[in-house]
Amino acid sequence: MKPSTFLLVIASLCFVDACGGGGTPPPPPPPAVPTVAISALSTTINLGDAATLTWSSTNATSCTASSSPSESDWSGQVATSGSQPVTPASLGTSTYSLQCTGKGGDTSNSASVMVNIGALVIVSGTLPNGTVGTPYDRRSVRCSKGSPGCTCLFPNNPQSCFRIVFGFPLSATGGIAPYVWSWTAAPGLVLPAGLSLSGSTISGTPSAAGSYGIVVTVTDSQSPAGHTAVTYTLTINNPTPPSITSTAPRAGSLNLPYTFTFSATGFAPLTWTKSGALPPGLLLGSDGVLAGTPTKLGSYPITATVTDGVGQTSSEDVTIEIFPHGFKTTGSMAEARREGHTATLLTNGKVLVAGGIDATTTAELFDPASGTFSATGSMVSARHDHTATVLFNGRVLVAGGDNVTGATVELFDPVSGSFASTGSMSTARTGHTATLLTNGKVLVTGGIGTGGVSLATAELFDPASGTFTLTGSVATPRTGHTTTLLANGKVLVTGGMDAGGTTVATAELFDPVTGSFTSTGNMGTTRRDHRATLLTNGKVLVTGGVDASSTIVVTAELFDPVSGTFASTGSMRTAHIRHQAVLLQDGTVLVAGGGDSSGLAQAAAELGAASGASFAGTGSLITGRDSHTATLLNDGRVLVTGGIDFSGTPLATAELYQ
Repeated sequence: MKPSTFLLVIASLCFVDACGGGGTPPPPPPPAVPTVAISALSTTINLGDAATLTWSSTNATSCTASSSPSESDWSGQVATSGSQPVTPASLGTSTYSLQCTGKGGDTSNSASVMVNIGALVIVSGTLPNGTVGTPYDRRSVRCSKGSPGCTCLFPNNPQSCFRIVFGFPLSATGGIAPYVWSWTAAPGLVLPAGLSLSGSTISGTPSAAGSYGIVVTVTDSQSPAGHTAVTYTLTINNPTPPSITSTAPRAGSLNLPYTFTFSATGFAPLTWTKSGALPPGLLLGSDGVLAGTPTKLGSYPITATVTDGVGQTSSEDVTIEIFPHGFKTTGSMAEARREGHTATLLTNGKVLVAGGIDATTTAELFDPASGTFSATGSMVSARHDHTATVLFNGRVLVAGGDNVTGATVELFDPVSGSFASTGSMSTARTGHTATLLTNGKVLVTGGIGTGGVSLATAELFDPASGTFTLTGSVATPRTGHTTTLLANGKVLVTGGMDAGGTTVATAELFDPVTGSFTSTGNMGTTRRDHRATLLTNGKVLVTGGVDASSTIVVTAELFDPVSGTFASTGSMRTAHIRHQAVLLQDGTVLVAGGGDSSGLAQAAAELGAASGASFAGTGSLITGRDSHTATLLNDGRVLVTGGIDFSGTPLATAELYQ
């Protein structure tokens, strides 16, 4: 062949086959077939235990799980790689298969786990101790919000939801569930009384202390059934010994009914006994109630003992005092009056009780002859911490207090039994004092004004004109103070809290002639919410209150109008604040109730000597009271009304001291 001819043939072939940059490309390679790997972390396990499967795949777009025997925890679509626990439900070989699909086709693989019967073992922890009379094993467990008995500390935090359950759950591993539990007493012992085994839970309320040996047996459901037993020691302790919670018995009075209840906490039933001689006429019941009518004066020391339901005891040495005079109940008021009310002796011998924090506008009259209260006309304005002063004409001036304006004033007419408005004070006041002067006018001093601070101003009410006029101001603004009319016609002002909230010891004298206040000697102790009583010897006995360090005061002191000074005198038998102090017809001073050294209402009462030099015991109030009233009646008895008891409950009851 000629060279030219050969070149022509080659050129033709390259043209047809696209030599050097032309022609048809080769076909793509086929898709890769998926690969699947699956394995079990443990290939041999006990029935009831979990096996962890781990798997992976390549070139797969989806994977489907299946098992033989079929199991719900390895079924259906799963991720193309992952790890999860599975729990075989039957003995023998469990096979876990995984089929993965991709563009290149399907591939499957499997892993097998041999499931054996594990040894039946009780794995419950040590039994917790129990207490007689207390439900066994109180625990809190997590719960779902809204489920019965579920409490959530924080509504939006599910982790704070819990419920209280009782009973100790027993548990076991191995064998074939379900399990059946039983128990018996260890040889020579008994099961604890009050506890039982229900299902797998020990529960109940133990009723006897001791150390109990318990044989717990669990049986599984395989055939033949497997079983195993464990001996536990269960300790049941006695409850906390009883604790006496009552205060010292109140003092009684000769030939007056007496009741006092001893109280304690502890495992019921609580039974009371005593050693030592009780006052004749009194008996102590097993329920702790000491009651009767004392028939002999004196002091009677006894030991009161309380025994709980398991025989534990607690004792307290107490002394029961019986005095010549004391309190007895009388008719109750129509309304409870917790504080801030007034009780005023009228010229007809009855007592007008008006207002108070809980009693709004209401008023009522106490009749000493019948010992009962009856309604009378209501006040024009609701009031508490006001004053009520009997005028020379027999009417009662009711002034100020915490009401709508605090400056309004009204008059009560005993003849018509009604109230009517009269001229207002120049300044709104609450917690002030009002003193009837020898000239028939009424001196109103201090108190808290509309700004919430103690006032220094004072004013005079003139019954003739029915109006108030300002008079000289006190040197120290005061509330919680006292004002006492002296035999010389002047008014002694003592203590109280100043405009800065400080309790003071200063004292001043108001002279009706000049209409001015002048300083006098200071008290030896700062005091507010104390009492000041004019004695028959012309001196003033100052008792109790709270000092500038917030200590409730037990001390007393005497003001001598001649020297213008205070001197310490004998201390009271107990501290008193917001108490009442009443001059009796025999010249002694009855100090009754009020807050004790802890500020809680007390029943204690005592008598200040006519000289003011000492204090002696007398019968206690029937009910402990704070912020009550005490009013001397014409027959020499003292009417006590309202106040709050030691729990802060407002009282409608009343008592008579005789």
